[in-house]
Amino acid sequence: MKINWFTPLPPARTEIANYSIKILPILQDFADIRVWTNQDYWDSKLNDAMSVRYCRYNYIPWSEINEADLNIYQLGNNHLFHRDIWKISTQCPGLVVLHDYKLQDFFYMLSVNEQQVFNKQEYLHRVFNIYGMEGLNDANKFLNGLIPISFMANKYPMTSLALKGAIGVLTHNYDSYNSLSNKNQFITGYTPLPYLVDNPTQINSRKSQIPYQIIMIGFMGHNRCLTSVFHALAMVTRKDKFHLNIYGEIPDKDCFLKQIKELGLEKIVTLQGFVSEQELNTALCGANLAINLRNPSMGEASASQLHLWSYALPTIVSQTEWYSNLNPQAVAFVRPNHEIEDLVNHLNDFLDQPQKFAQMGIEGKKTLQQHHQPQACAQAILNLAQQVIQYRPTHTINTMATRIGKQLSYFDLPPSNDINRYSKIIDFICKSIPEKN
Repeated sequence: MKINWFTPLPPARTEIANYSIKILPILQDFADIRVWTNQDYWDSKLNDAMSVRYCRYNYIPWSEINEADLNIYQLGNNHLFHRDIWKISTQCPGLVVLHDYKLQDFFYMLSVNEQQVFNKQEYLHRVFNIYGMEGLNDANKFLNGLIPISFMANKYPMTSLALKGAIGVLTHNYDSYNSLSNKNQFITGYTPLPYLVDNPTQINSRKSQIPYQIIMIGFMGHNRCLTSVFHALAMVTRKDKFHLNIYGEIPDKDCFLKQIKELGLEKIVTLQGFVSEQELNTALCGANLAINLRNPSMGEASASQLHLWSYALPTIVSQTEWYSNLNPQAVAFVRPNHEIEDLVNHLNDFLDQPQKFAQMGIEGKKTLQQHHQPQACAQAILNLAQQVIQYRPTHTINTMATRIGKQLSYFDLPPSNDINRYSKIIDFICKSIPEKN
């Protein structure tokens, strides 16, 4: 089986890049894989481990791409990493690994061109085409600052547009899988998100240090609830027993620094920013508690959560979507829109019962080892790929018949007794498509 794998690659600051370089070596034992990226630069060490090619939506070497049996597209919510992947997927149907179910952010930012000019009409047109006048009215309200992007993401996820070129879809979120399966539009598959690095550190082997080290990792977008975290810390009477370190990109860093100062948390909160893998691992080894909030969730399965569990770190999470289905013995839940209240209670509980939380971390690592094995994920990808390859000729015929039917609808056709002749013409044209050996 020959596969084209479209993905961001390190040093791109996305977990999907890490996901690819860890799962690909396993897949390469069973398939001939060519990796495609739109990056001008990637880690040169990857060239020794895999075949990497460059392409963009306006530079597609079709002769090479068409040599494969199937294209597999990694699709997430960040337009910087997935714009070209999505555009190519609409031209050459294949299997989409959908890392985020809600793509409203993606399509909003996709309407910003390379000169950083926002194309309002393009964005509104996309929303209207899927959701009609109701969606258009809300999109205008959003652009005028009357409703937040979180409202748009929940009500208008734009998933159907993201999957415009999909024959099959694989997701690591079971709720997303159910939703896609019920639509009966794609070959769908589910497998738990894999984790491929085992860290021997156990929470109960760490020193009982004060201040206790709290850690947050990953991209700190609008749904990570930083403001609520800061206010909760400020309300904890014994807050001097904590220190919060935040690792990852923070788009509104100046705004959050101002909040930290206003709340008197300068000695308690440190915004570390994006750091090297080694520095982050050192921080995780020394941490006692993690906070991993997502409100709203974008329908993702959290690679950050698996990373935290690999260090046996107890974690406070939002009780939303994928996170709400996590083992309640392995996490402490925060209810949506009750973040401050629940965080204060959990932080006080941690100070009173640190060993209870240490046990949560141990249970989290057990969950990781039992349900997130990479070999199972690789096998699920290969199985679904085989199904998509087998179904692709039928998909091509159906797509062509739909297009021909749409074109014929523009003409004044003869009486119904001649329609059968047109259907035979369509059938003849479609059956002339050869199957790929």
